[in-house]
Formats: sequence, structure tokens, C-alpha cells
Amino acid sequence: MPLLLKRTAAVFSLAVLLALIGCSSLTLAYNQLPLLAGLWADRYLDLDSGQERRLKEKLQAWQAWHRREELPQWLALVRQAQAALEDGVTQDELLALERGARASVERSLQHAAPLAAPLLAELKPEQWQHLQKKMDEKTEEWREKNAGRDGPDERAKRYTNNLQRWLGDLDRPVRRQARADAEGWHFDLPTMAQARAARQARTLEALRAWSRQDLAGGTGLLMRNLQPLPAEQPYRDQVMASLVKLLNGLTPEQRRQVHQHWSQWEAELRSLQQG
Repeated sequence: MPLLLKRTAAVFSLAVLLALIGCSSLTLAYNQLPLLAGLWADRYLDLDSGQERRLKEKLQAWQAWHRREELPQWLALVRQAQAALEDGVTQDELLALERGARASVERSLQHAAPLAAPLLAELKPEQWQHLQKKMDEKTEEWREKNAGRDGPDERAKRYTNNLQRWLGDLDRPVRRQARADAEGWHFDLPTMAQARAARQARTLEALRAWSRQDLAGGTGLLMRNLQPLPAEQPYRDQVMASLVKLLNGLTPEQRRQVHQHWSQWEAELRSLQQG
């Protein structure tokens, strides 16, 4: 999912939650988060067995903190989204939810920084090179998917699939509207590619800052990645306008189904708090 769309999606949940809700069970995915995150990190960093073990310990410590401190914040955001859907969603309400999500991401990064720093400090030059290579491969994969005549269809497919993750199963007319909106968005590939490259460079800079124990500096760089560049604002505005129109166009029955979907999240989040 493009990072810009992922930021907009944060009005409904947090970045980590977005990765988890694609699974059939939020509870199962959250409980397996240390394993899933460890596999992702190993794929990008090519860790040795000792580093894998230490990473697992750090991830378990981070999850224990997150379960205790941040799951209540996730619950609050879901309830806030529930309330916003009741009487017609405004852009200001979506932006307020986004600010709450961003604040949770920042707290999570601040807690992760001192845990990640020792591991990052011991990375060898070839592991940093491996990380650069994997990120370059993902960027090229992103460019191929978004270039050419199939680009609008690819973006529409991702947008519709992500909406169904956030809102639950959507009726065919709603899916058709979402696809039509996304296919009609103006997408400036060179501008978006430049922004993606800037974020990739900033991410590497942030991780290296953490490895030098510059925890605040690294966290600040990662948080900057959540802010749209001026050139991206027109695309972001299109996404936001589509979300507002779609949410406010739901029928009472469709809203009931969305509320039911989010209520299921609430129940799972409350259960996860208990460990």
C-alpha cells in the first residue's frame, strides 16, 4: 500500500494495526507480532542467529509495553471513529483521528528506539548494504505496479481491498464507487517516486541515528515520513475527499455493518489487553 494512502488510512487505525487487520484474526496476528516482525526484519537485515535471538527478546519487551500502554489508545481511536460515523463524517473528524493515530505511532517509536539501538549498532556494513538493496527492490516493485496503463487499476484494487479491511465487507455498488474514484485520481508518478525515494533515504538515516544512540533524532526523522510533502498534497486531498464521500454515502444498513465490524475489533482489543 502506498505510504500516503497508509497515512490516510490511519484515520481508522494505527500503522501496526493496518498490517494486522489484513489477517483473518486480529488476536492471532497481534499475538504473533514478535514472530512476524522478526521475520520481516530478518528479510531486510539478513540477521545472524544471535541477532535474531536478541531481536526476538526486544520485540517481546516492546509488545508487553504496547499491550499495556497503547492498546487502550487503539480502543479509544476505534470508539472515536464509531462516533464520527454516526452523524456524517467531516474532514476535520478524520484529521483528528489521524492526529491521534500519529501520536500513538510516535509513542511506539520512542519506546522502540532504545530497544532497537543496540542491535542496529552491531550491524555489519554488508547488513546495511543488504537493507539498502531490499529497499531498492521494493521501490522498483512499487514503480512497476504504478507505471503504465495498469497503474490506475492497481491503485483502485489496493484502495478497495484496504477499505474492506477497515470497514468490513462492502456491497458491490460501494466497491464500484471506490474503484471509480481511485481510477480517476490524478497520480503524478515522478512526484510520488521522488517522495518515496526521500522517505527511503530518511528511513535509513533514522536507523543509523538510532544505531549511534541519537534516539530523538532518529524518531524525529521517522515521524517526518508520516507528513505529506507539498507536492503530494493534491493526491492526498483526492484520497480524503473520496473517503468522506464514501463514508457519508453509506446506507443505514451498510453503516450498521461497519459498526459491527469495528465492534468486533473493540472486543478483540479488550481481550488482547488481558494478555
